[in-house]
Amino acid sequence: MPGLAPFQPDCDYCVYCHRPAAGMCAVCHALICTKCAELVSGLSKPLAVCHNCARRNLHPGRLLLAWLLVPAVLLAAAAALIVWLR
Repeated sequence: MPGLAPFQPDCDYCVYCHRPAAGMCAVCHALICTKCAELVSGLSKPLAVCHNCARRNLHPGRLLLAWLLVPAVLLAAAAALIVWLR
């Protein structure tokens, strides 16, 4: 049978309730609809997260904050060590 094509749905569906998805979770990037999304405060604006991420209290942006703070602390420690060794 030539010409068999894989099934492609008309739109993306929510991973929890299978309604048409409105967007992605800000933490785990799962497709979610407006009924399954919860708004949480991000670093600068409210973000939509799924029920699982909201229940586990995962906050979007904390990983970004860690990526910024850890190198800054390491650079400050290296600078203090260089000044101390002089």
